Amino acid sequence: MDVYATTTIGGVRWWIDPGAMQRWRRVLEPLIADPDGVLRNPGSVARPRAGRKRFYHVRPNPDQPGLFVKVFGRPGGALGWPRRLRSSRARREARIARAIAARGLAVAAPIAVGEHRTVGLLRRSFSVIPEIDARDLRSLLSDPQLAAKTRRELMVRFGSFTRRMHDSGIDQDDTSPNNFLVDANGDFVLIDFERCKVGNALTPARRWRLLAKLERHRLGVSRTDRLRFLRAYLGQSEIGDVRSAWMAIQRSLGSVREHDARRAARGAFQVGRHIERTSDAWLIRGREDLPFIHFALPPREARKLWVLAQQLERLSLPALRPARLTASGVDFLRPADSRGVTQTRDEESDSLRWLRSIERARRELERYGRWKHPPEWEATSTGPVLRDLRAFELRFDDRAARRRSSH
Repeated sequence: MDVYATTTIGGVRWWIDPGAMQRWRRVLEPLIADPDGVLRNPGSVARPRAGRKRFYHVRPNPDQPGLFVKVFGRPGGALGWPRRLRSSRARREARIARAIAARGLAVAAPIAVGEHRTVGLLRRSFSVIPEIDARDLRSLLSDPQLAAKTRRELMVRFGSFTRRMHDSGIDQDDTSPNNFLVDANGDFVLIDFERCKVGNALTPARRWRLLAKLERHRLGVSRTDRLRFLRAYLGQSEIGDVRSAWMAIQRSLGSVREHDARRAARGAFQVGRHIERTSDAWLIRGREDLPFIHFALPPREARKLWVLAQQLERLSLPALRPARLTASGVDFLRPADSRGVTQTRDEESDSLRWLRSIERARRELERYGRWKHPPEWEATSTGPVLRDLRAFELRFDDRAARRRSSH
């Protein structure tokens, strides 16, 4: 942080990039002078709270780029008091961003960092990041207007970029397509360094683990395009190792998804970024006003189904998505252009293609559990999704692990 100029205003000590201050002075000066006032202003758009962190988009002029402001709350938990004496998460992010930039990779680095302390104890911290003309990789790849040739070229360049990042010793534990931006020139920009480390080149095991975290999102592209990414990552000298690398990633993917499922179960009743609690219901944020399918169940069964639904969604498995848990049961999102049907593998269907799509959905689910009774399917424009989740039991045992490895 030694390249930053320091100042203390209103009990908050700020570290400010002098060069950025010249460019962003009109927006940055009011924010530094009175952060609470600026963030309460109608020109600041707050995103849903994520634990002890809040995220704001400050854009006084709609015709010009704005600033993103992260506000980290007071550290909590068993180690809350020791952490309040240490450097804040905002300062740590800034140090890591500059370390990554020093290794030649583009980053969206904070231009100002603030710490609010009382008697030396951290109360909260601020990280101010400039808005850039870029799109995150997830939205870009899911854009129906994206040409097939452009998508293929993007996956190849992304594979080469990811290899360069790992060779440089950059360990982005929260590896997600949301954390990679593509700017107007087609270059990749890294964001979000809260769970990032910078050290020596990554070991093979760690590389497969991080690539498995990307694989769990499927990147919104076909398996062929994901293989293009992997070939570009391995490079010409290691092109013969594509199959062994793919299998290593799939094995690691099993443990990653198991961790995701257990985390979804723990968070099913925790208010945070995705879930909120009302007087009589648990809600998935942003889904409460959408069309839904209601399953009337006793409270105990409803709670179990609520947890399972969030686990299956976290695993990206073909099943209805949860929306609300009430005293009378569980509400699921109704997919667009859907119709409820009952199909099993022994029943005849008017469409061979429909039966094959059901078989694919069954196999995908069976990698992570077993059927308790024949499933019901909801027909959607993208294929069948499991309608009655009570027909499925999620399991993570040795036998399921062997099935994962075989795929």
